[in-house]
Amino acid sequence: MRERMRNRPSSGGDSAQPAEIALWIVTIAGCLGLAALARATAGQGWNPLPAMSGGLPFTAGRRPGVSPASLSAPAVAAVVAVAAWRGVHTWLRWVPLLIASYVAALGWAVALAVGSAHPGALAVGTAHPGLAGALAVGASTASDGHLPDGPAAADAGLTALLRTFTEHTGAGGYGARAHPPGPTLLVWLLAQLGITTPIALGAVLTALGAATVPLVAVAVRSLCHETAARRLVPVLLLAPWALWTAASVDAVTAALGAAFVTLGVVGSEPGRRLWWAAACGLLLGVATLFDYAMPWLGATVVAAYFVRRRPLLNVITGGCFLVPLSLLSLWGFSWPDGLAAARAQAAHTAAQAGLAGAATLPEPLARLPVGLAVVLVACGPVIIRAARRIRLTPGWPFLVGAVPAILFGMLTGLAATAPEHSWLPFYCWLVVPALAPDPRPNGPGDTARAGPLPLALTTAGALTAIITQALLPTTPPVP
Repeated sequence: MRERMRNRPSSGGDSAQPAEIALWIVTIAGCLGLAALARATAGQGWNPLPAMSGGLPFTAGRRPGVSPASLSAPAVAAVVAVAAWRGVHTWLRWVPLLIASYVAALGWAVALAVGSAHPGALAVGTAHPGLAGALAVGASTASDGHLPDGPAAADAGLTALLRTFTEHTGAGGYGARAHPPGPTLLVWLLAQLGITTPIALGAVLTALGAATVPLVAVAVRSLCHETAARRLVPVLLLAPWALWTAASVDAVTAALGAAFVTLGVVGSEPGRRLWWAAACGLLLGVATLFDYAMPWLGATVVAAYFVRRRPLLNVITGGCFLVPLSLLSLWGFSWPDGLAAARAQAAHTAAQAGLAGAATLPEPLARLPVGLAVVLVACGPVIIRAARRIRLTPGWPFLVGAVPAILFGMLTGLAATAPEHSWLPFYCWLVVPALAPDPRPNGPGDTARAGPLPLALTTAGALTAIITQALLPTTPPVP
């Protein structure tokens, strides 16, 4: 195994990293310049730059200056970077590596969140857009910081909540406008289990979201090979999108998405039983109740079944996918009606915020530059390496699902007001091609070669997260 890990292609990739970082910076500047030009052309208060304007979780009341908490993120980044430089991810056994990746992902998210707040600011965790949106519909916070006897849905009845969810799409914040009732039901369930304080809810959501990293690693190991999966772990751990994973229902959605993709990809391996495909479909249905763009990610599973030549699994996964949607339909929530209401509310909100588009440009086209800038910042400079190696990666099915999902949010306007949060479930799949071999292996099934770990790009991504953490405003967005 260790001999195989040392068999790296002499692609000269390390020498290309400074140029890739420079290209990444220039591309972001170009996107923001195009957005600013569109704003100047449109006039009349049109604002195409809403992205990342909403601060981080737990940032209300942040004090300027250096404190031990503010040094937590650099400390975690340094530990992970040194471990990657020493090649820990190449020799650690697979299961311990997955456990270590989960702990490190959780620590990185918490360090970024805590580092942007003074001691005691964790009590205002509900200012986070994803958590605030779910709480706005499912619960109201009492003056003592606890939810009064669980969410309000418990009093009115869960069925009544689902039947009226579409009617009150605009009543909550970002989470209520852009999501089906999945996040609300999750908060309701956690409250029934006694998890009622904002800090406790935030901790549980953060812990659930951190599972995304090991799940993605398992999926990449199956569809690409173990060498690529191992080298991808540090890239995922220090990714800038961790800025928005603490206390976020979108991070939980990312974990659900990674879970059903992993079940589908691993379940399509030769010799796997059909229950893998059934479990994949059920989880896909549950994830669809958390995010309207999630069915697009399901295309990854379809592509994996195509690659593995197991078309029957599509029938099993598709049938099980309908089970959660049908159950909620019986309880009163129609997913298509919810999507239509969410789009209408998103258009109304965008018009109020001056995001509805320029008079001389179609609205989706006007959103494109800033949306691309958000993706570039969230993924870090490793996204440039990934873009250069798309044609080399056996992990192309991941892109078949993630890219259309992001375009869906951009074209429909569901991600217009908070794209950095909306696209959390999809960032992790965009960077998979960065570990594609260069040049291409001699034949299919070659598991001995993978692109070298782009440590400079990964470290630059961690620095991007730390710098963005310091630059983002402390005031949360207005729901």
